[in-house]
Amino acid sequence: MISLVVPTHNRAHTLRRVAPSYFTQDGVDEVVFVDDGGQDDTADVIARIASMHPEVRWQLLRNEQRQGAAQARNIGVQACRNEYVLFCDDDEYLEPGYARICLAKLTQYGAGAVSGRRVYMNDDETPEQAVRRFGEGLRSSAPFRRLACEYVNGARFTGDLQLPITNAVILTRRALLIMHPFDPSYIQGNGYREESDFQMNLYVHGHDIWVTNDTHSIHLPASVVRNTGARNSPWFRIYWQNRYTRHFFGKYYAAYARRLGLSSPRSVALAAFFVFSLYKEFLHPTLRRLALSLRARPPEIAAVR
Repeated sequence: MISLVVPTHNRAHTLRRVAPSYFTQDGVDEVVFVDDGGQDDTADVIARIASMHPEVRWQLLRNEQRQGAAQARNIGVQACRNEYVLFCDDDEYLEPGYARICLAKLTQYGAGAVSGRRVYMNDDETPEQAVRRFGEGLRSSAPFRRLACEYVNGARFTGDLQLPITNAVILTRRALLIMHPFDPSYIQGNGYREESDFQMNLYVHGHDIWVTNDTHSIHLPASVVRNTGARNSPWFRIYWQNRYTRHFFGKYYAAYARRLGLSSPRSVALAAFFVFSLYKEFLHPTLRRLALSLRARPPEIAAVR
């Protein structure tokens, strides 16, 4: 069976929406929430939802002072009773069958960790509509940027894909989590690379990471989440992205480059990541807004221009 671990902080308003999808997962008989120093009514919300699913064991652990998502994950893992552990964020739905499908893939490939595809909802969508819109991806792009060490969430690909890292909603073995725990250093700023650190630790120790199109997690829109880190300024995000990537590369880049066959030194990879972070925070949003405005134009006006 599978234990589901959910770190959370002041997200009662999102858990009301998404937590029911955790308790109805095939193969999940335990859900462990770790309230990381929150001050809202998370405990009441979880208790109400859990009461409707008496067949599923659940725990709510609490850090009186915030320790960060990585350490909250470690605390949740210590409390788990099962061999397999699935992580989910507190602002994402799990599609029915997510845990079961990831476990089947983990077994099929002998993998270290497996995720489904992550889909970001628009304001006017249901989770089902968001999954249909996403299909097998939204962008004609490589699914992984090797030098910057970045997973491209919306890249279009079919079937199952082996990559060095995937998104945060992974299923793995508890034994691996005990051997290679999450790094609690990512506590400040936006915690960038926090979930990737564990996956890369597996990868450089010879374990394979897989992502499958057969199931999805569905992220709530930013307007619903409200206290998302995306509301910080682009320069704030760029600072922490690069600070934590320097830490991340310091730990793993040499072994990562050897396994992937990269010849570029770490300094070049850090420079490439800095350029990527500028693109992601400034150029890509501008291009996206432009594309949306062009699609919104009446056809006859667009044709004339």
